Amino acid sequence: MEIVLVLIAALIAGLTLWDQFVTVFSTGGAGPLSRLAFRGIWKLLLSVHQHWPIHAALKFAGPAMILLSIVSWYLLLGLAAFLLFIAYPGSVIDGTTSAPANLIQTLYFTSTTISSLGYGDWVPSGPPWTFISTLATLAATIVLTVSLSYVLSVVSAAIQRRSLATSIFAMGSSEEEIIQNANLTDSQGSLKNYLLDLSSTIDLQGLRHLAFPVLKYFHATQPELSPARGLLLLGDTVFLLGLDRSGSFKGITAVLRSSIDNFLQFSRAGNTYESSSESERRRLSNVAARLDFEMNESQFAAAFEEYLPLRRRLLALCDEDGWAVK
Repeated sequence: MEIVLVLIAALIAGLTLWDQFVTVFSTGGAGPLSRLAFRGIWKLLLSVHQHWPIHAALKFAGPAMILLSIVSWYLLLGLAAFLLFIAYPGSVIDGTTSAPANLIQTLYFTSTTISSLGYGDWVPSGPPWTFISTLATLAATIVLTVSLSYVLSVVSAAIQRRSLATSIFAMGSSEEEIIQNANLTDSQGSLKNYLLDLSSTIDLQGLRHLAFPVLKYFHATQPELSPARGLLLLGDTVFLLGLDRSGSFKGITAVLRSSIDNFLQFSRAGNTYESSSESERRRLSNVAARLDFEMNESQFAAAFEEYLPLRRRLLALCDEDGWAVK
């Protein structure tokens, strides 16, 4: 029985520390435990959101997940230490009478030890338990300290994430408005440099989503503050600019499309979203006609089919962000 408890304790401690290490220090995403918890909670919230919009509740999902992760790491380390102590009766004793602790008293000792309080009424019986107690305190302290720096980094990235959305919608609320405002053919009065800077911002935000997957669950209560909706608008705009036969926009559309694709890849956007593509095809076709992009219907349909896989990923990103396009 002792060996079983020790193995379980080692497994819990190992998984917990590995999960925090991957989540906080790696650039490959969240740890296995955090990733499953994040996805499960968000999927449950979105299933409710689809029937009863709960934007106000979704707004707090990201911060709540971070708090849940920190508390879970801390409690799991405490559980691992507790299992290790109860595996060997007598490892924790009364500081005055040296009487062995029972389960409740061992739990009390474990909680005060990992919190660094250490009242001294219950103490480890001696080596190696003194070393194990010190190690448990050190591990819990590291978890809390590292978690604090992680929270600050995520909050900063969340603010910049919202800034990306405002940067896109600042150009206009529709594809037609953005293209008309950009006036890309005028080298003196265009937004070409702004768009190129925006592509760098998109790439940077994509990398932040890769490093901090929890950013995906920082929901905006307004569509104009949603990066997913902003990127969909920008993607449709880039598609329309690519229809211009003069080739004036070829360079900038290639850069922006690459940045959008990188963001989708780094944020792990889905690609199975099904939508009414025919209605959107007609809408974008009408916009292209108003912008005087000369192209017959068959040519437009072929271009739209080429763009459709990327657009479906953008729609999936909007759906995952709680702002599904109806």
